Amino acid sequence: MNKLRNGGIITKTEYVGKTLEEATKYANEGGFLVRIVEKDGNPVMLDMTNKANRLNFRVRDQIVTDVFGG
Repeated sequence: MNKLRNGGIITKTEYVGKTLEEATKYANEGGFLVRIVEKDGNPVMLDMTNKANRLNFRVRDQIVTDVFGG
């Protein structure tokens, strides 16, 4: 696992409001993997794995509306 930006601490303001493309690029540059858990109000089928280096995004109209770890 790569070293994570901010020691792995997730600050929503770093991601919320960015386009999915911008937020994904920023996350990847910080050592994080990205997973979309909700798209345009619809939940996405997921496995139950939890990863310390993964960010979960909720997206509406290609804009990140929420982010959380796991």
